[in-house]
Amino acid sequence: MKIRAILACIILLIPGCISEESPDFHGKDLQESDIFLFTLNDQNQSSYSLEDNEGKVIVLAFIYTRCDDVCLLIAQNLKVVKSQMTEDELSKVQFVSVTIDWRHDSPDVLNEWATEMELDWPHLTDWNSDEIRTTYSEYDVVPYDDETYEDIHLQPVYIIDTNLKGRVVWSDYDWPVDLFLDDLRKVIDLES
Repeated sequence: MKIRAILACIILLIPGCISEESPDFHGKDLQESDIFLFTLNDQNQSSYSLEDNEGKVIVLAFIYTRCDDVCLLIAQNLKVVKSQMTEDELSKVQFVSVTIDWRHDSPDVLNEWATEMELDWPHLTDWNSDEIRTTYSEYDVVPYDDETYEDIHLQPVYIIDTNLKGRVVWSDYDWPVDLFLDDLRKVIDLES
């Protein structure tokens, strides 16, 4: 009888011991939300889809080349994050950026900018398509417009898991690199 009682207690305790709790993120926890899986063109004029990265953690940023403040800071922060990752971590992550200035940021402009900034990841654009407009809408991004765009703007940076689910978003323009990297590593560890 004692053995049955002990076994019953163990069976009741095991699920609590092995259940996965969501990690505490420093950015906003998206709780594995569905994301819009867009297909746009990269700086090499090739079609590029988020679905091509299934199985990798994706860092998705929204920036534009004529920006002389926030986007430069975001791009530099991402470059620093990438430089602080191990080779193993880098093999599990894909950095991607989408321009919010599709009128100006052609593939050639993005290619030149990425080379100048030493950013070695895909930079995406499209020409006034439903796909890019839907992408902006789905990711809560305001596209650049010469006449109406505000000087101060927030461009989100998303961390998407290997199952293409939204895990974390950072919306501040100057986020702490160490805390962002900690969130990124937590998502990588979830997938290991």
